[in-house]
Amino acid sequence: MQARTQISLAELAQQLGGRLEGDGRRIVRGVGAIDASGPDDVTFLANARYERYVPSTKAAAVIVAQNYAGPRPESAALIRCQDPYFAFRQAMVLFYGWREHPFEGIDPRAGVDPSATIGQEARIGPFAVVCAGATIGPRSVLYPGVFVGPQARLGADCILYPNAVIYDRCILGDRVTVHACSSIGHDGFGYATHQGRHEKIPAAGWVEIGDDCEIGAGCAIDRASLGATVIGSGTKFSNLIAIGHGTRMGKGCLMVAQAGIAGSTTVGDYCVFAGQSGVVGHKRLGDFVKVGAQAGVAGDVPAGQEVLGSPAVPLPEARRAMIAGAKLPEMRSQIKQLQRLVQQLQQRLDQLQGGRGPKEQP
Repeated sequence: MQARTQISLAELAQQLGGRLEGDGRRIVRGVGAIDASGPDDVTFLANARYERYVPSTKAAAVIVAQNYAGPRPESAALIRCQDPYFAFRQAMVLFYGWREHPFEGIDPRAGVDPSATIGQEARIGPFAVVCAGATIGPRSVLYPGVFVGPQARLGADCILYPNAVIYDRCILGDRVTVHACSSIGHDGFGYATHQGRHEKIPAAGWVEIGDDCEIGAGCAIDRASLGATVIGSGTKFSNLIAIGHGTRMGKGCLMVAQAGIAGSTTVGDYCVFAGQSGVVGHKRLGDFVKVGAQAGVAGDVPAGQEVLGSPAVPLPEARRAMIAGAKLPEMRSQIKQLQRLVQQLQQRLDQLQGGRGPKEQP
């Protein structure tokens, strides 16, 4: 992405709320990775594993923590910040800004029902469809191929990327982003098996997504059978996330790619689900729960607990199990040795007992 501005290191440090150590007159024009930056870039260090690149970086400056005491760059300045990763984020916004949408107004090729309500400055791209009774909030953007179903409601400043689908009566708050090919509000996986047949249960509910949420590409959020499937404000999904019908997620949660939650599960605030993790249905997770990669949660999890494994167990227990598992080949060899030793002892005992002969009769 082409940078949109250039700035001196002194000005940059001021805007980031950091303290500069180095030549403040030097001009920077972009942000680069610490091991691939050029002399016009600023870079950052937020993970200690990349500290080895600091001495050799070609960047003009490195954003570091306030208390950073590691190796110093040969020719780069330091910008000490309270939170170097957030400062990196701020620098990215400063240099690159946000995606500019390539169209304005309502394209004549879009299908907008006359009964739909379209907010001021909304943008609707070609071949997008807005159905009867739907509401599109002010300044919201619908890319080509988007479908917004009957009576669905989008708040202000939402962005729906190509081929995103919002089914009927679903509700999106303000500043919600839905990336390409995600589906919100389709029928949940609900069937009653009767006399050998799986009979579909009607999905009479809807989906509610709170303010400031971001839904990645290829995600699927089921509508509830009754009532609402709820995604709390500030929650962020990566790609390929599946949320079952009737799930209720709290605010500020994070879900990494290919994670999923089955139906009727309640998730607290600020929970984190690592890649390929999953939760079975009808469970309750408290606030600030962390579910590790590929973990399978099969029971309730109390607030603040971190779990790992399948079935998922508290992290210290999972670590002990993994350590023991790593030693299984060695333990297997030891067991075989013990088996041979027991066999030898048994043979020796049989020989000793056999040499005594029959006991004398009194």
